[in-house]
Parts: sequence; C-alpha cells; structure tokens
Amino acid sequence: MTISALTHRISAFVAAVRWRTEIAAPLGLALVKRRLLGKVVFVAITGSAGKTTTKDLCAGILSSAGSVTKSQHSLNEPIMVAKTVAATRASDRFAVVEVSGGKPRAMDWPLRLFKPRIAVVTLIQREHARPDFGLDEIATEKFRLIDALPKDGTAVLNIDDPLLRERAQQCSRKVIWVGRNEGATLRLLECRSKWPEPLILKVAYGGKQYTVATRLHGEHLALSVLCAMAVALAAGMELPEAINNLQNLESSEGRMQVLTGSDGVIYLRDDWKAPLWSVDAPMAFMRDAVAPRKVMVIGTLSDYSRSASRLYPRIADKALEIADQVIFVGANAHRATRKSKAEQRQRLHGFSELRQAAVFLSEILRPGDLVLLKGSSRMDHLVRLILDREDPVACWDSRCGKSQFCTRCPRLYDFTRAGTGISSVLTDAENLLPAISVGEGCMLMVGLGNPGEEYRLTRHNAGHLALDSLAREQGMTWQQAPSGQTAEGPIQSVRIVLVKPDAAINHSGDAIRRMLGVEELTRAVVVHDDMDLEQGTVKVCRGGGDGGHLGVRSIVAAYQTEDFQRIRLGVRPPGDDSKSRRLVHQRLSAQEQQQLTAAFSSGLQQLLPGAVV
Repeated sequence: MTISALTHRISAFVAAVRWRTEIAAPLGLALVKRRLLGKVVFVAITGSAGKTTTKDLCAGILSSAGSVTKSQHSLNEPIMVAKTVAATRASDRFAVVEVSGGKPRAMDWPLRLFKPRIAVVTLIQREHARPDFGLDEIATEKFRLIDALPKDGTAVLNIDDPLLRERAQQCSRKVIWVGRNEGATLRLLECRSKWPEPLILKVAYGGKQYTVATRLHGEHLALSVLCAMAVALAAGMELPEAINNLQNLESSEGRMQVLTGSDGVIYLRDDWKAPLWSVDAPMAFMRDAVAPRKVMVIGTLSDYSRSASRLYPRIADKALEIADQVIFVGANAHRATRKSKAEQRQRLHGFSELRQAAVFLSEILRPGDLVLLKGSSRMDHLVRLILDREDPVACWDSRCGKSQFCTRCPRLYDFTRAGTGISSVLTDAENLLPAISVGEGCMLMVGLGNPGEEYRLTRHNAGHLALDSLAREQGMTWQQAPSGQTAEGPIQSVRIVLVKPDAAINHSGDAIRRMLGVEELTRAVVVHDDMDLEQGTVKVCRGGGDGGHLGVRSIVAAYQTEDFQRIRLGVRPPGDDSKSRRLVHQRLSAQEQQQLTAAFSSGLQQLLPGAVV
C-alpha cells in the first residue's frame, strides 16, 4: 500500500470516528434531557414544502406567550432534531421542531426524542419520491407525526391536499383545517402579493373575516401563514393576537427573501431548493411584479421526469416571457441556451460556473432591477452572486456538496485556501489563449483519468491508460504542459496530439479548456471509461449526454456543448451489477488491461482505419 493510500485510509477512519461522535453526543443528550421537558409544548412541522417558513412564523407568533426554542435554519434530519431537543430548556413554553420525514422510517428517531402536542403537515409532493417510496408512502411517513399526538393533541392539516384529506379520515385527534376549500377551519378567502406590496390575506374563522398583513412576498407562502396561525389557535392564542404578532415577522432565509444591495439592486432569494414543481410560483410572482427591469437567475432543477435536454429549454421559454434578462447557471446551462432563437440571444445567457455569471451580472445590473435567484443550496449556492457584489468572495467551489447557505460557511471569504483567488473564468472566454499549440490538420485525443500513481491502473483511468498504450506503441514521449501532459506523433499520415489533463477526472472540463482553448473541442476525441459497457467492449459516437460520467459532464459544462467525439471504453466486469462508485477505483488486472487496449485499438481503427495500438 502506498503512503498516500495509507494516509487516505487513516483520514477516512478519523473522519468516521468524528462523525459517529458528533452524532452520538446530541442523541444521548436529547434522550436524557427529554425527561426534563414534560411541561414544554412541542410543535412538530413536516411536509414537502413550507416547513421552514411555517416553523419560523410559528416561533415568532408564539414568542409573545413565552420562551421558544426552534430548529435552526432548515436542519430537519434526526441528528438536527436531537440537537433542537438538547437545546430546549425546561423553562421554555414551546419547542418548534422541523422534521423531514422524506425517507422510510425517517420519523423513528424524532418520535423517540419528543412527543408533539401540536403537529403540522403542510402538503405532500413528489420531492422525496423514488420507485419504492412514492407519494402514498411519503404521506404515510409524514402522517406518523399526527398518529403520535396524544388524545388531546391537535393536528393542523392542509384541506387543499387530497392525500392529507384521505389520511385524516382515520384521525381521531382534533384537526384544524387550513386552506381555500369549503370546510376549512381557517379558510383563505383572498390573497395578493404584487411587488413591491407584501403578501396580504383575507381569512375567515369562527364566522368572522380578518385581514392579515405580512412582510412576506409570494402568494404561495399563504399556506405557511395559515398553518402558523392555526398553531397559535391550537396553543390557545386568540386569532387577533396571532395576526398582530405575525405582521412584523420577516421571510425565512432563501424563501422568497428580499435583499437590497448597496447599489440599489433588489434580490429575491428563493435558492434553498428547486424541484421542478416549485418553479411556477416564483415565476408567477415575477410576472405580476412591478419593476423597471426583471432578471431571473436559474440554477439546478431537480425532481423532474422528462429529459434535461427538453426541460431546460422549456423553462427558458417561460422565463423569457416574463423577464428582461434570463441567466442559467450550472451543468445544464448549455441545454437552456442551445436552442435559443436569434432574437432571444441578447436576453438568454448560460454559464457553467457561477463566477462567470457573477462577472456578467456585475456588468449588466443596475439600480431598481428585481433579480430572482432560483436554485439549490446544495448544487448552486447562488447567494454568492449577492455577497460578491458587496465584498469579494473567495470560494467559488461549485461542487462542495454542502447543503447549507454560504453565509454560514467559513470558506466564503477565506483567501488563504488553495484554489481561491482570481478564477480563470474571469478571463473573457472568447480571448482565452490555449496553453498548448495545435497545428492545422492535427487530430486531438483527450484521455480522462485521475492524476496520481494510486489511480493509474484503476477502471476510472481507462482514458489515461489507453493514451499511454498508444504513446508507447508509437514511440511518443509525454511532455509536461500547463494543466496536463501532451505527446504527439504521426499515425497513418495523420499527426496525433495526445492530451492528459492533470485535474481530477470530475473536474476535467476546465483543465481541458485551459489547455485547448475554446475552439478545439470540435476536432477532439475524448477517451473515457464507461460503466454501462462491459469490460473489453467499446463504443465510438459523437454527441449525446454524459451518461452519468462526471468528467464528461464537466466538459459539457465548460464548453456548453455535447457535440464532440467520444471513444467509450467498457470497464464493468461481466455480471457485476455493483454501484459504479464501488468500481471506479478498482484496479484492473493484467488481462483486463490487455482487453482495454484491444478495445481502444478497435475504436481508434473506426476513426483511423489501419491504426493499431
């Protein structure tokens, strides 16, 4: 075992021990402390959307009746529920706990840690659905909060959700129904939210009508307002008092949150998550808004059944009907823009990296613009577009995977970290000079793989291995170049330039772009492993999707095109149906290396008849 591999294993072991310790401590503390919280009224909130806004509004309204502890931010997994219970004081009047319920048995631990007296289910959507956990299963799991109520407990349910109406038929607890439909205990009669005016509701309760003024924006937040007022009623508060408390409460972070920059640009942050079904509401808000100019920034969408190639252009068309400028960011940005018409190209823009979008926005935004940010906190971190205009941001990592807002991340302004500072994407892409010079008539071959001896013979490094074998056979010598290695020589009277980027395979796109420039990909052949093909097979094709290969995806994102030649080398062992992530770093046997070389030779001959590896 190499030193680097040993170091990696030790680091992984230490991380695992630390992770278990971080989980065990709050769970243990919560289990002990729950016995001391008998007088605290626990309010539990779940649903596919609106949980955090409902939780924050509940806590704000109830605070006039006594001290309140609430879940922090949008942290609703069992370990975060344990931390909320552990943070609750015996002197608190209420504890408002947000609970996910988005997985099978997700309610097991939360319901061991506390027993709700008031439970809210906002609505059920397909956000957490999968083949073995559909809408019915999601509804059943989330409804476990209602089933856990004591006999004198109260459920707050959305009467407009048919699944909740169906589940409630078996509910023996008191139910406060909220929504538009007849039969609602707290019924929504009207609501309006037309920027710059905030959300205002007219509701009916107990034979009377009330006007509810808020500081929120977006008609779809009316459900959270209704649920929060219903919780106040269940807690014994009079509705006029709840309405009075509500009128001073602000939006939750990243949920239709309004921020005004020092330069007069107005941002509407709806950037916590972006399942497809959640896009229509903020778009409707922007359509009705009154503003000198409207701008939409759209990141990574999720939970859709159609292909991304069809979805993103459709979303782009809808956005262009509403906004003056539309900017897509991320790996699918090229899909949104590639079918744009000539008259749309001055208004529709796509950027693979957020930093590129930040530079572009710095040039076009002006005071009074209303800018919607719609994306995912895990995938996009769009809030950096705002923060960077006030104080330069150090971290532009697009793949950190943290499901939190950057405002709480220590990396945000840490310029001492490697990889921070001025990004290469700041350079005008059209004026980028390639790091290597490729003459006319040459054929480019780019092999994907991870740098480092420990990865050299792994399945994921098939692209590197193929080019290494070709270089040996043809007597080519590898030379170090900026961002990678190159080798060149003639094959069948065609001059071949081999390229191995030295970036991690999943980040190949930017390195290849730096090496080749912006034009050369069209005449390049990308050689890479393919887990969908059996070991020793090959497929040569031009265009198509990334097939789940993150290295290919990064190339598509960097160049905003799928139109390039590929040699896809099969590396999946016959009969092995393991997850790809378990196989990519598996070492190839000597026989498998020979099969790989033979497959590459076969693919190369399809492009250059007579070529042999």
